[in-house]
Amino acid sequence: MMWLHKPYAWLIGGVLTIGMSFPQISCAQDVGSGQPTGGATVAPAIDNNAPRRGSITATLSAGNNSSFFGRTQTERYPYAAAELIYKSRFGVWGSAVSYNLFSTSSFVDETDLSVGWDVDLTKKIDASISYSRFLFAANSPLVKSSVNNSLDGYLGWDWGYVYSRLNTSYVFGESSDLFLILDNSRYFEIDKVLGGYIAIEPRLSATIGTQRFAQTSLVQQRQRGNGGPPAGRGPGTGSPTTETSETTRFRLLNYELRLPVTYARGKVSVQAAWRYTVPVNLVPDDVSVARSYLTASVSLTL
Repeated sequence: MMWLHKPYAWLIGGVLTIGMSFPQISCAQDVGSGQPTGGATVAPAIDNNAPRRGSITATLSAGNNSSFFGRTQTERYPYAAAELIYKSRFGVWGSAVSYNLFSTSSFVDETDLSVGWDVDLTKKIDASISYSRFLFAANSPLVKSSVNNSLDGYLGWDWGYVYSRLNTSYVFGESSDLFLILDNSRYFEIDKVLGGYIAIEPRLSATIGTQRFAQTSLVQQRQRGNGGPPAGRGPGTGSPTTETSETTRFRLLNYELRLPVTYARGKVSVQAAWRYTVPVNLVPDDVSVARSYLTASVSLTL
């Protein structure tokens, strides 16, 4: 993994920034803001001159709502999450994260298990590949519960003033979809703040892909009694040709602006992030709208 001027922050997984050398964990739940709760693991700075070794990061986070590739539920689902990540000095990593939605009866509503490998191709180019397995409570209200697996990869390029990353994600389970996400971010740092420093890293993203998962979720949630289109409407009741063209066409799905602010001191980091997502090209009966998402997290790295 690259350890110099790479501006990038985020989940669905990790933070890596200029001069801060955050270890980046590219878990699938971060790709395209596909994670159910939107929070990124925040890791404290590591001395670039120290010998490279494995690390363990524990994170507690909370947020006001969930989304999956720009699609969300009508009802808001605030959450709390706990995550544990191990990364070896060779770039191989594994993570486990569990989410509790405050407005459901389940204590653990989702658990994501991920493994992956991050690698530096040159001083300016890095890449990653990973696999994630998503486990959900019965009758989960989340849009994401229409899939159970994700294969992810990215190629990042540090331009100096902007860090660009092209992510690809293939999700499958009850449905299957392919996504391409282009991220562009810029890093700013304020040194010597209460014995640590503050990092600010705005990021602008755009996602294109298919959306069978959205159609599958509408049917799934109606069957579970969690709402969805009224009987006689929605997927499965209209023209099969129209439904297929809406969900299998590779098209723009959403725009997203993310603004994380991280304070790091020693082994501890704290992050607050605001994210605004604008979904486009919705399938019939999908009620997703433009929304703001707020997350906060605290991490300890050993």
